[in-house]
Amino acid sequence: MKKILLLLLLLLSTLHAAELRLTNAQANRIARKIWLNEGSGKRDKLVWWNKGEEFASVGIGHFIWFTAEKPMWFWEAFPPMLRFLIDHGARPPRWLTPETHCVWHSYEQWQRAKRANTKKMRQLTAFMDRTRGLQARFMLHRLNTSFPRILAYARAHGQERIVEKNYRRLLYRKDGSIDPQGAYILIDYINFKGDGINKGERYQGKGWGLYQVLTRMSHRDPNPYRAFAKAGKVVLERLTHIAPPERRLWRFRKGWFNRMDTYWR
Repeated sequence: MKKILLLLLLLLSTLHAAELRLTNAQANRIARKIWLNEGSGKRDKLVWWNKGEEFASVGIGHFIWFTAEKPMWFWEAFPPMLRFLIDHGARPPRWLTPETHCVWHSYEQWQRAKRANTKKMRQLTAFMDRTRGLQARFMLHRLNTSFPRILAYARAHGQERIVEKNYRRLLYRKDGSIDPQGAYILIDYINFKGDGINKGERYQGKGWGLYQVLTRMSHRDPNPYRAFAKAGKVVLERLTHIAPPERRLWRFRKGWFNRMDTYWR
């Protein structure tokens, strides 16, 4: 009985440690940094589609939104983000629900709608613009709900200790207070490249998410921001080599590496 109670206490303490709470000001500052990474802070990039990709990227986190014709194997972030916004009081345009597929079927169709500044383009852009704070809250929510799963995955693969240690190195200062820069790094990367435990997000059996970076951080580097950025570059460099050539991910390498540099420079 004592062993069971001890295990329950350890589990509860781990879950509590993973819960990150931010003030509105902190969340908004992190949201601003992420939006600068994703769309240079420009309003007209709140509804976007990168040439050569099969999906739209919407909101300050450029949340992926699939078409009905071509669903992908990546985690589609836009529907759960929209559901979170609605659950917290946001009112989207009447035509938009979490079940709505991307209303443009290709990059070319999106581009025509962008140039024409169609009604749906205007309405969706305005909705994304006025809900930036809630979108930031969704990204925080995603980290908080994902980390216990990352930790369970790490435990199953013998990596729990290093994952939790590096997570704490980033998130907490020596006095136990939240480190805003570490919070930014964790929230940004999981939004940017996922949690790393989704079996569908693999090339040649290898992932590129938060789990992979946390397991590769050097314990010798006294600067956890720099250690994470360097590990992130290793993971992303590998991604450009193992991805199918037709995805042409090398195009994004420079931007990805610049993003890693915002973590510690």
